[in-house]
Amino acid sequence: MIPKFIDKNLIPHKSGVYIFKDSNGDILYVGKAIDLYSRVSSYFAKNLISTKTAALVEHISSLETIIVESEIEALILEANLIKKFLPPFNIKLTDDKDYLYVKISKDSYPQITTARKNELADAASYFGPFPSSKIVKDTLKKIRRVFPWCQNPPKQQGKNILKPCFYYHLGLCPGPCAGKINDKEYRKIIRRFIKFMEGGEDELIKELKSEMEDYSKNEQFEEALRIKKVISGIEYLTQKINNAQVYLEDPNFLENKNLLSINRLKSDLNLPNIPERIECYDISNLIGKMAVGSLVVLTHGEIDKKWYRRFKIHLSGKPNDFAMMAEMIRRRLNHSEWPKPDLILIDGGRGQVRSAYDEISKKNWSVPIFGLAKRREWLYTPFEEIIKLPKTSLSLRLVQKIRDEAHRFALNYHRQLRSRSFLEKSV
Repeated sequence: MIPKFIDKNLIPHKSGVYIFKDSNGDILYVGKAIDLYSRVSSYFAKNLISTKTAALVEHISSLETIIVESEIEALILEANLIKKFLPPFNIKLTDDKDYLYVKISKDSYPQITTARKNELADAASYFGPFPSSKIVKDTLKKIRRVFPWCQNPPKQQGKNILKPCFYYHLGLCPGPCAGKINDKEYRKIIRRFIKFMEGGEDELIKELKSEMEDYSKNEQFEEALRIKKVISGIEYLTQKINNAQVYLEDPNFLENKNLLSINRLKSDLNLPNIPERIECYDISNLIGKMAVGSLVVLTHGEIDKKWYRRFKIHLSGKPNDFAMMAEMIRRRLNHSEWPKPDLILIDGGRGQVRSAYDEISKKNWSVPIFGLAKRREWLYTPFEEIIKLPKTSLSLRLVQKIRDEAHRFALNYHRQLRSRSFLEKSV
């Protein structure tokens, strides 16, 4: 049973990273989980057997969770937090033989391998420790499809050129072993691999898009296409998709899936246009206090974080979710410089949808609007109609993706305000 000093309502049934802290706020342990609530609960089970875990639980005073978009992001974040903060209960476990690191060698053509702690002295860089050797090996197989590296590169320039290795033919090696790529271009791949492993995928995608545009301007279309595939690969790795084989069979899988999803959504909701820009809104509050709102955006079916916005709700008095939603929509409508959406989604039922619809009508906007309620996952219109999409439909998965993202974004902001308020009261 989760102790009272941890607010179980703030622990989501989502994948992510959990951080246990002691009474001084120091980090004791960092872990990752597919279901944060279930994993955290397991630490406080009555039938706890492990003496190491029991010792950890005795020192826990608070919990922090971080929701992520994919298993790979959780793996990388967990390892980076362990490396940065060296939590004592993680360090105690790193002597276990199952713990691995990802090691980048100092060679002119750096190699990427897995290594034990005692094998890192000659590393140019490394990541870890990773609690499961199987998971880290499986993850590297996926990442290598996006950032290929060579397992048998030439030791120095000028070495006799050999035939391409087996991995080159599989697309897992860029070919330094056969003179297909020089050391400068090869190191660029490794540098990008490192940036990805450091959790800098947003910055990396921005860099790659700029490079792709330069190639296109210079009519180097093959190079532009190669970069586009790398971008698609990164976006794939950070999506909530676990079947890597799908991507290996179709490198354009993600792009094709998004295109199919928004076309299906147009058909299923009888929309006048393909919903190329979808806006979704959510409210988060604690019994009306510190209420906040979120706006998240999908563009062509993809998360588009540059258009994310958050709202600190000004409404005072008794809790009123409908009025809060109306306030947020009014404030959004004041920004005529923002692109007009093709579809608006509300995290909620008909009451919230109707409140948003009334505000939109005052602006004479003719934008379709629906609410997606969590309990039954039905879509509500501002009127009497209810749309029940099949649970396996691409349309429902698409609207669930943006609804869940809006909820996550709003909840994170609400938590920030609560933490800030707690600190101010504690001073």
